Amino acid sequence: MAVWTQVVGTATLFAGSPLLWGLTQKVKARLQGRRGSPVWQMYWVIVKNWRKETTVPEHSSWVFRIAPSVSMAALSTGLAMVPAGGAPPSGWPHDLLVVFFLLALERFWVGLAGMDSAGTFGGLGASRVTTLGTGIEPALLAAFGVLWQVSGHTAIAPLAQGLSDVPGGGLPWVMAASSFGLVLLAELGRLPVDNPDTHLELTMIHEATILEASGRLLSLWQWAMTLKLTLLLSLGWAILGPPWGSNPWVNLGLRCGELAATAVVLGWVESRFTKLRYLQLPTYTAVAAGVGVLALFLVAGGFGV
Repeated sequence: MAVWTQVVGTATLFAGSPLLWGLTQKVKARLQGRRGSPVWQMYWVIVKNWRKETTVPEHSSWVFRIAPSVSMAALSTGLAMVPAGGAPPSGWPHDLLVVFFLLALERFWVGLAGMDSAGTFGGLGASRVTTLGTGIEPALLAAFGVLWQVSGHTAIAPLAQGLSDVPGGGLPWVMAASSFGLVLLAELGRLPVDNPDTHLELTMIHEATILEASGRLLSLWQWAMTLKLTLLLSLGWAILGPPWGSNPWVNLGLRCGELAATAVVLGWVESRFTKLRYLQLPTYTAVAAGVGVLALFLVAGGFGV
């Protein structure tokens, strides 16, 4: 039963990731006084680009061609590792550090694609993506440091079970969740860190790296963006969310509801902030890491015991 729940859950989240992206965009548009596109608009965009002719920059290599496929594979594998309906099946890989590695691998290939495009803006975007990644990765580790300290595991299931054992009441949990929330916006390239809707090349970060992509390559990059959103939100709910129930299918339905609710909140957050200057982003990631490290120190020091 657990195996089927995990397989069906992963397939559902994989197929529904463009819908989750569209819900975020719809909420943001409504709050900004615009009608916005339908929530299923991203499906149309992906299919439309898939049918178009694929062109590549003249001086690019095979790296540019396979980068979106590698990114899709890394994110899909990470999504399959996150428990979707409760405790994962016996023997199912679900190590948090492996998920972090897959996220770093995806970011690495995004940077490679930007540089291999041999364009000015591609190189600029690749530089910004990799520079920002040096702050995101330690912040991700710090966000879950409290649970590592308590559970003594890096596997996702023991981390989630160790949440109830965190000493000091809800303060360390709130700090860990706040740290992850800040990292989430940076990793996804959402406001106030980046604006996925901008077409001003000098301010783009992730979008600048795929500016030269077209056709099926662009279609894969767009689906990869939605997969990354689904993966990170699922990871946050799997570890920091409420305890799992006994029925895995009910848990899967609740997970879909949690993701939809978080997408609405994400759209609200983006409509309330403006983009930070690029030189302010190191401070942003340092604050995200600092909040997580402070929560870890509180628990390690016996806070609330």
